[in-house]
Amino acid sequence: MRLWVALLAAASGYLAGSIPFALVVVRLFGRGQSLRPIELAVPDADAFLRSEAVGATAVRLQLGARYGCLTSLLDMAKAAAVTLAFRLAFPEATYHLIAAGCAVAGHVWPLFHRFRGGRGQSPAIGGLFVIDWPTPLIAYPAALLLGLVTRSRTYVGRFAPMLVAAAWLYVRFADLPHVFFAVGVFAVRVIAMRRELRQFRELRRNGHIRSFSDEAELLQLRGTLTRAAFRLKALARFVTRRS
Repeated sequence: MRLWVALLAAASGYLAGSIPFALVVVRLFGRGQSLRPIELAVPDADAFLRSEAVGATAVRLQLGARYGCLTSLLDMAKAAAVTLAFRLAFPEATYHLIAAGCAVAGHVWPLFHRFRGGRGQSPAIGGLFVIDWPTPLIAYPAALLLGLVTRSRTYVGRFAPMLVAAAWLYVRFADLPHVFFAVGVFAVRVIAMRRELRQFRELRRNGHIRSFSDEAELLQLRGTLTRAAFRLKALARFVTRRS
């Protein structure tokens, strides 16, 4: 591995990840609005979950699912593009893993927005699709299924995919760079969401959030997550009966 190429991959990934598409989408489609911090009221409680994340979730909550989806796709694309460029240019080495990881870091701590960005999920998915396209299709459903049998549920669904991806990538490639990439992205995302995680634990400790439905309703994802959860539960029951 050549040091100058590794540094180029890191810088390119970071700069690509730093593009704040959430701000771009709100400026183009928000009719004069600016992106507001997230403040979610806990149902039936005088409590809030607050976040200053600048990403697809903030856009979705402010402008609706259509623009949140657009933001997420753009954030996936910026990581996928720089990862693909280095994978094609240097197919014999793992520079693309450096680019993908730094794209997530750039999204979380963007140079172009005073180092205040999103939480890294969309660029992580975009990078994974280029690195090994089956990985996100396996890791995210598996993490959601894992979340259904744990107390954390939706937050497990947010973080566990990269740990599942680390195990899957090791099976696929039998090398440590792919594992380091997945574990590194996991660590970046945990650090990025440390304030939200602290609030979430406090809400659970005080009894404001007691079930999967409570979590999904708080995050305004009840319909989407509940449908996915019921499908995964049905699949798990089917597999159990067959075995």
